[in-house]
Amino acid sequence: MASPLLSVTGLNVFYGDAQALWNIGFSIHEGEVFSIIGSNGAGKSTILRTITGLMRPLSGHIEFQGEHIAGRKPASIVERGISLVPEGRGLFSTMTVMENLELGAFTKRSRPGKWDTLKWVFELFPRITTRREQLAGKMSGGEQQMLAIGRALMSRPKLLMLDEPSLGLAPLVVKTVFEIIATLKAEGVTLLLVEQNIHQALKIADRACVIKTGRITMEGTGEQLLQDPEIQKAYMGAMGQG
Repeated sequence: MASPLLSVTGLNVFYGDAQALWNIGFSIHEGEVFSIIGSNGAGKSTILRTITGLMRPLSGHIEFQGEHIAGRKPASIVERGISLVPEGRGLFSTMTVMENLELGAFTKRSRPGKWDTLKWVFELFPRITTRREQLAGKMSGGEQQMLAIGRALMSRPKLLMLDEPSLGLAPLVVKTVFEIIATLKAEGVTLLLVEQNIHQALKIADRACVIKTGRITMEGTGEQLLQDPEIQKAYMGAMGQG
């Protein structure tokens, strides 16, 4: 089997004196959708923040395409091909849709093909195509989420990480967001998905893991975890969504 695109081993991360992640390890192969599920505050976002260089691990390894990236600066990690859509989207609300998208193509590797990528993004998100000159802050929550994903895709990432993309959205919009994720999967985009909507996250995942109070407690294929009685019991409320 080919080497993983991303490999995380023995990751321990602290917020001050409090340990947030304990010996986290998983790998993602090219073209895969890997979901990390768990309740709020379990440590899911901390994993993403550490991979992107926003937090430094006390110990452990993060390898991307065989290169050690733990502790590198965020800009250097984006340049290598990892892009994050943060929880809350992180858009520039007083800038237009077009300005936000163009900012996504700031890396050296994405600049040459910027206009081709923009065309692809507009094909993926026809709703934002007609709003190019609209201020990002004036858009609906669903449109903002589409713009945030579109902006992340502008850097032509080899790995796209989505942090709670369905959070705070109406059920119909959540359905649209997961349809977009399914389209990206079909186009071969490698995805790391952090999500509280357990049912949807496992349904779309090739493989997944469950994190509880900073520790991975279970892993397997999306289908295996979806059928697991323990998960159904622990996340019954979440399973009802979608």
